Amino acid sequence: MSENKHISISKNIETGDQTDFHFLRRTGIEYIEKLGGKLWTDYNSHDPGITTLEVLSYAITDLGMRMNLDMEDILTSKDADKDIHTQFLKATEILPSRPLNELDYRKLFIDIHMEGGHQRPVRNCWLVPKTETLYVDCKTGKLDFKPVGDKTQSFNVKGLYDLYVDYAEDIDAEDSGCDKSNVNIKILDRYHANRSLCEDLAEIKEVETQKVAVCARIGLVNKADEELVHAKVIRAVNNYLSPEVYFYSLKQMLEKGLTTDQIFDGPLLDNGFIDTEELRNSQLRTEVRLSDIISEIMKIDGVKEIHDISIAGCDNVIRQTNDWVICIEKGRKPELCELSSFSYSKGALPLNINDKKVKDYLETLKREEEILREDAKQNKELSLPQGTSYDIGNYATILNEFPDTYGVGVSGIIGHQTPDREALAKQLKAYLLFFDQILASYFKHLEKVKEVLSVNGHLKRTFFTQALKNIKGFDELVSDYNTENDDQLTDSLYEELDNSVERRNEVLDHLISRFAETFSDYTFVMKSLYGKSTDEIVLSNKENFLKEYISLSKDRGLGYNYTLIGDSDIWNTTNISGVQKRIARLLGIKNYTQRNLSQSPVSIIETVDGNGKKNYTWKIKDKDGNIVLSSVNTYTTEHIAIKNLNEAIYQTIQIDQEDLDNALKGPIEHNRLIGNIIIRISLGGNYYFEIVDDPEKKNVIATHKKTNPYTKPEDLIEGIKITVNYFKYDFTEEGIFLVEHLLLKPTTKDYKQMGGIGCMSIGGTFKVMYDIEERAPSEDPIKYSEAFMSSCEEDCETDVFDPYSYRVSVVLPGFAYRFQDPDFRRYAETVIRQEIPAHILAKICWVGDRLSEKQTAQGDLAEFEAAFKKYLSDKSRNNIVNLGNSITDLLTALAHLNNIYRPGRLLDCAADDNDDLDGKIILGQSNLSKIKK
Repeated sequence: MSENKHISISKNIETGDQTDFHFLRRTGIEYIEKLGGKLWTDYNSHDPGITTLEVLSYAITDLGMRMNLDMEDILTSKDADKDIHTQFLKATEILPSRPLNELDYRKLFIDIHMEGGHQRPVRNCWLVPKTETLYVDCKTGKLDFKPVGDKTQSFNVKGLYDLYVDYAEDIDAEDSGCDKSNVNIKILDRYHANRSLCEDLAEIKEVETQKVAVCARIGLVNKADEELVHAKVIRAVNNYLSPEVYFYSLKQMLEKGLTTDQIFDGPLLDNGFIDTEELRNSQLRTEVRLSDIISEIMKIDGVKEIHDISIAGCDNVIRQTNDWVICIEKGRKPELCELSSFSYSKGALPLNINDKKVKDYLETLKREEEILREDAKQNKELSLPQGTSYDIGNYATILNEFPDTYGVGVSGIIGHQTPDREALAKQLKAYLLFFDQILASYFKHLEKVKEVLSVNGHLKRTFFTQALKNIKGFDELVSDYNTENDDQLTDSLYEELDNSVERRNEVLDHLISRFAETFSDYTFVMKSLYGKSTDEIVLSNKENFLKEYISLSKDRGLGYNYTLIGDSDIWNTTNISGVQKRIARLLGIKNYTQRNLSQSPVSIIETVDGNGKKNYTWKIKDKDGNIVLSSVNTYTTEHIAIKNLNEAIYQTIQIDQEDLDNALKGPIEHNRLIGNIIIRISLGGNYYFEIVDDPEKKNVIATHKKTNPYTKPEDLIEGIKITVNYFKYDFTEEGIFLVEHLLLKPTTKDYKQMGGIGCMSIGGTFKVMYDIEERAPSEDPIKYSEAFMSSCEEDCETDVFDPYSYRVSVVLPGFAYRFQDPDFRRYAETVIRQEIPAHILAKICWVGDRLSEKQTAQGDLAEFEAAFKKYLSDKSRNNIVNLGNSITDLLTALAHLNNIYRPGRLLDCAADDNDDLDGKIILGQSNLSKIKK
């Protein structure tokens, strides 16, 4: 079997033929022979046709040479806003991520520095899973912190952590500018700004120490500075007992042999880069080995030999049974005690150590580290190659390259001018202008590559050209040719060819694929919902996705920050989890802010006629409260009214923007049909328009009438454009809520002091956010059984159900146009489960009804929104009086959520039914258990 030669795509696909003049000439002649060999047999150089071929070949080689420039030269621009640094996402923007594991969080906290204070308050830290046990009453499913009921089982809540911190030695010194409490607040702020979904920090603790004594007699070389050696010995032994983590510059990390993706892995730090392997090795020691200390001391310059050395415990925490090893209690940090002693000698001569000099050397070594750390802060960005900006798009006409005898150059006709010669010259010029314009367009396209393929590009057109210049007698050959504005010239020449929406979609597909992302499945699903307007809408979705990709990529596992207390951080806010933002952009949800979705711009109005029969109409308002569209008929059921509403939105969106622009250039007449819009002129001479479901039948389904009617045709035209754009790009009933179950768990064992995670006394040194004792106790305390979620069912026969660990509830408005479609729902649920981290289980609810103008009772979505907003407010402000009640109310609202489906009818598979399956329920393939009418 022959080997498959197409297993990969070759990186070098250039032939180099575009710069080979002889190849181009030979290939051109071959085409001539095939097409006109019977009429043209003389291919010598003096032949005018061959001369034309040679001139065109030289022009192509010029284009080929510019294409072969170094890529940085092609992409470099004199315009700073379009230069190479704007065309790509920087390494510091796209490679780092939010912390995902213990090492990432350790980096984040070690990087903390206090403004105007200590530059390195945290020497090291360790994130340890916290064990918190909840007990289940297997008969009722109720939970508590203590065993409850006759039959009790338990489970450990996952996702909670304690942080053990090794503070800097001088952290509480008067000149340090901070203390441990300030550092802890800084740690909490940084943690909650980077908190992973369904995880939380329970408590910050200072690492306890275990004293160790090291006694040594050390021999030095004759030229050694004993005070400097002693300072280095102290630092070396201390660093062995409790390894310090160092910051490196980008250059140093590259010199270590690390790759770019390894260097930028994890969170981006303020003080430089931390070597992940070094950090991994800087764990708390479980034992201290004398042999390791000997090895560390012998590495120091100036040390010749060690005459005697020993180690011993100082506090008798663990009895020492081995002279070479001291065991360290779990969770403690070994530290030199005052019993340690070091003596030095040179030969037989003992040395006296000047403690003041040693202290000065220690300060000097510390300053040197600070200088290195300051250097590590600088130049964290990988530099892009700097190219030379050339005028790549500049094009000179080929007419001036012909010999003067042709009479087409700047010199015109040489010799005797006759009408025949002038006519022939003009004919040749006109013929060659066709090639001239094509070549000029190619040169312009090459110049525009840097903008077309830029992640920050804003170009709408995808075809480009430029005006031909320096052509003698040009005005005699071409009329209505714009030489001042290349964009207008492009529109006049290529507007019919440039399907900018389709081509721009292809460009964005390429840019998005650079990040291993795709919208192909999404586009396919959208085709059935939005028909021919899909490309325009999907294009807008892709642009929004790419514009926010830095955040959508980096924050995909980020939980929302519940410690921010401003009103704009709680509701009507973008302070939501990173996965919500990413899901919203992948599903084309225009507005992902946390807001009241039940208060929709759509109103379904219920009225009762004289016979007591209910009728329904609808209307849609814009953001300013103006009615954009309203129904023209009344409907006997709410379902039919909503179906008519969706049809009106669909038909409005179907109007192509380019077709609309072209159609509106014509006369504005009564009953004129533009796409799915009919223009009306009232008897008073005012203008308005209506939407039809079928341009041929002209059945009116919606109308657009303003309170202040259009009095001029140009106002009507502007109103139509605004309305169409509103429904394509602004109108939405969609949104997304995400509730992390872990954050609903009571966090203290006394509701009178229920302040929430992050609001507690830590080590007895400080209290976050407020003094608990100053707050009044709740007058109506909530019982644990009411504030906890329920657990197991069926008497806990197999296992205990943990409702808190790595679980979320995703709530979406099921009444939105796309969210009513079962195919889009299935696609959305697939995306949600793919994007939520694999260890987190999501419950997805499509819920709610719009709140009508006359409706007084709240639906399940509105009830949930009110409870969720109150809970977020109490959680962020650590409102100990109301937080228990807020959790209980939210749990009740979550329990009341019901999935809603559009009405359907059963399908008898045995019957001869060839109708459309839309809205039909097939037994065995549909879930009927949760249908809510």
